[in-house]
Amino acid sequence: MSESVEIKHLAVARIRRNSNQPRKGRNAERYEAFKQSIRQQGVLQPILVRPVSNDPDHDYEVVAGETRWLASGELGIETIPCLVKEMSDDEARVAAVTENVQRSDMTPIEEANAAAALLVQCENDYDEVMRLLGWSRSKLSARILLTHASGAVEKALLDGQIKLGHAELLCPLEHHDQDMVLAKIIEGNVGVTEARDRLIKLTRRLDQAVFDTAKCVGCSHNSSSYADLFDTSVGSGQCQNLTCWGDKVKAHLDAAIEDAKAEYGTVHRADQVPANSYQIIATDGSKGVGQEQATACLSCASYGVILDTRNGKEGSLVGRYCFNGACHEEKVSDYQAAVKAATQPVPAKGTAQGTAGATSITAAPKAKPSSSKPKTLRTALRRVAHKTHVKLAHGHFTSAPAYGYAQAISSVVNDLSRDIEAGLADKMLKSEGLPARPSMVRERVKWIAELAQHEEAKLLAVLVQLSGLAFCRTVTNDEFDNHESGLLAGELIARHSLDPRQTFSVTREYLDILTKDELVADCERSGFIAAYENTHGKGAFKKLTSSKRKELVEAMLVPLDGFSWQGYLPVFLTPAPAKAADSSPSVAA
Repeated sequence: MSESVEIKHLAVARIRRNSNQPRKGRNAERYEAFKQSIRQQGVLQPILVRPVSNDPDHDYEVVAGETRWLASGELGIETIPCLVKEMSDDEARVAAVTENVQRSDMTPIEEANAAAALLVQCENDYDEVMRLLGWSRSKLSARILLTHASGAVEKALLDGQIKLGHAELLCPLEHHDQDMVLAKIIEGNVGVTEARDRLIKLTRRLDQAVFDTAKCVGCSHNSSSYADLFDTSVGSGQCQNLTCWGDKVKAHLDAAIEDAKAEYGTVHRADQVPANSYQIIATDGSKGVGQEQATACLSCASYGVILDTRNGKEGSLVGRYCFNGACHEEKVSDYQAAVKAATQPVPAKGTAQGTAGATSITAAPKAKPSSSKPKTLRTALRRVAHKTHVKLAHGHFTSAPAYGYAQAISSVVNDLSRDIEAGLADKMLKSEGLPARPSMVRERVKWIAELAQHEEAKLLAVLVQLSGLAFCRTVTNDEFDNHESGLLAGELIARHSLDPRQTFSVTREYLDILTKDELVADCERSGFIAAYENTHGKGAFKKLTSSKRKELVEAMLVPLDGFSWQGYLPVFLTPAPAKAADSSPSVAA
């Protein structure tokens, strides 16, 4: 989403409604009071809109704040303050839901519709929706359950005829049962607690239990008969032990879910997915995707079944559904286009195209879109695909050294980038005519493959140069003695008897960090004193040391006949006794 935000006063008539608006209804009394507030004070808080194109009647679309916009239009207010943001369709849906849910005046049904839309967009990722809305798992589950409310229950809750607790009790029932019990609750003014107790007893008929009831025979809790909410008999055997019943149903559902996952992959409980948020996968017809795509869908992470949780039907499996509405719509559209293309009139053989009477309708044996693939493979299948592809690529990789060098170059640059001067490795690559290592993984793997097309000798030379940058690692906290670059340097110098004289020289920079005593010590070890007194007379150096340190440094840098600092090593740089050179271990006779 673009970060640019503008506040403008826009014409109400040039703004259109958002078809994905979470609000599906309003309390008439509260809405009228809200309109009166706007009539008296105006719109105090800007609404959120986004620009739209290809609409001659509108320039913007409401993202959040539809009630303020709608009330302004009904009151004849010509302009309204707006926050204007460039947003994609997906971004607008998320913003509309989160902004509306955060407002205190949303009804539970509106919250349910908003959460359901967001859950569908997030492909039933409860954790992501909870993060976006700032909700607990229990609240999200309760609101999703409300999407299963019948129209009558929705209206009764919106009008205040029943409480939220009533609606939550009714939603697990079939719609016709919801409406029947709703009428009884309103007629008898039945409270939430009483309704819950009666429904619990009514829905624990042992003759309809999905679990093994052998142990229920003779149980002291096996009795009772309630039928005042339903007009039909509910039988004579109910379980009065709610905990025991719940545990047995839960165990049955858990086992059913595990069995279903083994057979279908993805399984969703009916009470944990929004109503009407999934589509049956058909091979033909107006909602068909074609046989080939339907087969491919079997391996998709969004393909699966619904596990029924309604009383007496717990554990039953329903349908072979697609839980990704956007993908399903796309596949249906692709197949319908393919069917249409396959049945277009074609010229008859031996006739010129366009000649009257020379065309016929020819249907292809099988119409299919250009590509039939699952949107996202199931995790288990992705693991198989990953293992297969990696094993195949590894075989080729090890037989082509250039790929090994290219991968090694990428690894070395990545390893060094945290500890050396920024851009130093990329600068070295550029000097060899090679592009910098991309930071994004998808771009980087292409970079590695393209790098491997260069000559092996060049790649090996670049690898050696880059590896040498290990000695350029930045030392922090003065950890010189324990730093990898310093330890490696010391090991190489000792093993191969390298001479520090090749890289050390006495410079002003070196002398400026020495104390006066250290300066004098270097003069004594190097023969500087004798050369200095040969030039300036006996006792001259003693006089020089009585002056300030700065003057001693200046004197040490002045050339003297018969003396040079070249080849001099301070005590701390004098090499330790050489180690044995690398060699193959000998075998005693």
